[in-house]
Amino acid sequence: MCYTVRFRWGLFLTMLVGMVACKNNDIDPTGPASTPSKGNADFTKYVAVGNSLTAGYADGGLYRESQLNSYPSILAGQFKTVGGGDFIQPLFSEAQAAGSGYLKLIRVPDPANPASLITSLAQVAPGAGRGGTTGSGSPLLTKFTTPNQNLGVPGIRVADLLRVGYGSTEGNQYFERLAANQSTTYFQYVSDNLNGATFYSCWLGNNDALQYATSGGILAPTATDLFTTNFTAVMNKLAEGGRKGVVIGIPNIVATPYFSTITVPLVVAQIKVANPAVSALVIQSANGVRPTQAGDLLMLSNALEYSKIGSTTAGTAKGPYGLSTTNPLPNQFVLDADEVALMNGRIAEFNGVMKAQADAKGAAYLDPNPTLTQLSSATGLVQNGITYTGNFIQGGVYSLDGIHLTPAGYALIANEIIKSINTKYSSTIPQVNPGNYRRVLLQQ
Repeated sequence: MCYTVRFRWGLFLTMLVGMVACKNNDIDPTGPASTPSKGNADFTKYVAVGNSLTAGYADGGLYRESQLNSYPSILAGQFKTVGGGDFIQPLFSEAQAAGSGYLKLIRVPDPANPASLITSLAQVAPGAGRGGTTGSGSPLLTKFTTPNQNLGVPGIRVADLLRVGYGSTEGNQYFERLAANQSTTYFQYVSDNLNGATFYSCWLGNNDALQYATSGGILAPTATDLFTTNFTAVMNKLAEGGRKGVVIGIPNIVATPYFSTITVPLVVAQIKVANPAVSALVIQSANGVRPTQAGDLLMLSNALEYSKIGSTTAGTAKGPYGLSTTNPLPNQFVLDADEVALMNGRIAEFNGVMKAQADAKGAAYLDPNPTLTQLSSATGLVQNGITYTGNFIQGGVYSLDGIHLTPAGYALIANEIIKSINTKYSSTIPQVNPGNYRRVLLQQ
């Protein structure tokens, strides 16, 4: 059995043609631009705090091109039009441009063989290893311990902000690369790099829910009390001396292609070709073994596991895998409806904390979910005559890991952040043209 993914193939081929990211200071896509003005904010030195989205993570890795097209890099380019200075990122060198390694699309998937989606992706080997591993076994990356303004650390949660040994002992290879010593916490790292900063962005919190979601509900989400304590602490630090900034909320995680590409109905429909009696999968849910129901979600990274459904040798081998109560699809391969509800409730609590802190500190606040809702709509999001959607590969916004963004996707979110800054601080920072930033690109 193999799962099925329905692509609009003509559109898909069109979307493979992408442009390399252009220089910043692009034309405002909304029409004739006003004279750029900083309003009542100061963009002289901008510092970005956050996780993988802030770092520019894409295609399942962090690499030089993805760093150069991070939303903070795009913002910093636009801030230069209103007095912003240079923006230092912890870039991998050109010789180590592959960074931690990443996925690439090497061929167009065969519409007659949906499972070929898996074999259409290849792994680019890491290019920035220095030998050795962290405490959890992750490869060590080339160090970058000089002053830095893009403080994004892939994988970090608000729960980890005060954790000693987070980079070395606990194994986050990205933070280990940045931290000067093993005892440095992320909070201390932020403090050390705020010297002279006049403006900040803060996009934390995603991983406090995402880790739970991608584990199929196995790993617990962050407790709201801990989230509140740690997020308040970092906001107090960022807003010291009346420093202005912008806070970005947590998006609807299950709207990403990671959770919306391989669906239960599509898998069931594929199985019904050979076995018309099948009407549902059988899963180990948080509350016991049961048939799948509305709201249960499958995950892109588990595509190979789902291809085993129906096998009598997979799982417990006591009945057809994923179709029998004696051989259900294990909990970690499904985010069931109850787990989705728990996660969404926690995200709402986290966003409430973040919005309250932004308001208390006089910061701008961006809720990214209206934009994501538009991407998921029938019409998509249209800018400069180009339609962007939330679809995997052909939508142009999400990279090959199904969660993080393409350069065009980062340009779109940068524009939304600019809008929120302009509204809050009466500035007229120009937006960029997302059409000048590449989408998913077929690499030979």
